[in-house]
Amino acid sequence: MIKNRTKVTIKGFNQERTLNQISQKIKIYNFKREENGISHFEVDFKDRKQIKNMLKSSGIQVISYSSYGLKKFIKNLIRSYGILAAVAAILLCYIGQYNFILKVDVFGQEETINRQIERFTEESLHSRLKSKIDTKKLEILIMEKFDEVSSVSAAIVGQSLVINVHQVELPEELEGEFAPIISQYEGRITKIHLIQGTLAVNEGDIVQKGDILVYPYVVDSQGERRDTHAKAQIYADIWLEGVQTHYDCRYKTQRTGEKHIYSEIFFNNLLIFSNKKDVNFKQYESENSMRFLSKNLLLPLYIRKTIVYEVETIEIKSDFLKEKTQIIENARQKALIFLQENEIIKEEIITIKEESGWHEVRLVLTVNRNIGG
Repeated sequence: MIKNRTKVTIKGFNQERTLNQISQKIKIYNFKREENGISHFEVDFKDRKQIKNMLKSSGIQVISYSSYGLKKFIKNLIRSYGILAAVAAILLCYIGQYNFILKVDVFGQEETINRQIERFTEESLHSRLKSKIDTKKLEILIMEKFDEVSSVSAAIVGQSLVINVHQVELPEELEGEFAPIISQYEGRITKIHLIQGTLAVNEGDIVQKGDILVYPYVVDSQGERRDTHAKAQIYADIWLEGVQTHYDCRYKTQRTGEKHIYSEIFFNNLLIFSNKKDVNFKQYESENSMRFLSKNLLLPLYIRKTIVYEVETIEIKSDFLKEKTQIIENARQKALIFLQENEIIKEEIITIKEESGWHEVRLVLTVNRNIGG
């Protein structure tokens, strides 16, 4: 299914409140945040005007909007009459090749077994024509070939041959090497409840990320060491850190709002259509996107869209004391990202480092967490 969506890129801090308000009215997909305060998310194409109005009224800096999907493609297609003939040819080719299987997808617990079954299936197919593929016979062949498989189902979905496999489940003692419990955090241990294994730490110890907490063995009454699975509940006070740097003077490159958009259509590497124009911006940056004109198309016909944005560099001066409260809050929000559900903050420590022309705010939250796995 071709999704009709608009991708939005924003920049700034304290985005959570604005995004929470937006999510109550508009469904948000694929949210992703970067360390430099830039976030990306997607909304349905039909909500593109509403999201623009909501972001404009919120004061959040919007870096870019980009739409994709069938509706956007049709809109561009109508504007480019030269593409219609190519689309017609594509549709005819697509109808002809739809009766063939293009790929084999295998889903199971072990990736190694999945690849083996995929190769075996590719070799077993005498024809990729859908009507020539006997899925029941293929299931029997896979069961006979692979002893690790307890059950298998094969079905043709679209232009894919989808194979789901279930492997024979081994007893816990035979699943592989016994592994220790390793700390994923730095912290101070506050409580230990050992279930199985041998402790490597005690209450009150400070552990680093990567330290062993429980060894995967026990020593019996005869002094013999016996391997076992390490299990324990180990609680520790760990530290979540957020850092925000403020510069008294900095330079920022931003978009002016002016842009040029052009498209190019290629058959393999041969350019067959272009409406490219000369760029007269003194400073600019560009974004490129490329996609096939139709999903699962045999012909290598694709479109490349380029957006050229005019940019300018400006000087920004700001006073740390005036913005101190907001800077601390930004550092706090960075630390809160690592807070898990229902965790209680035990302590908050703020330190400020000052050098010539800049300040660094470091905020550390202390929480108690089960690090024993």
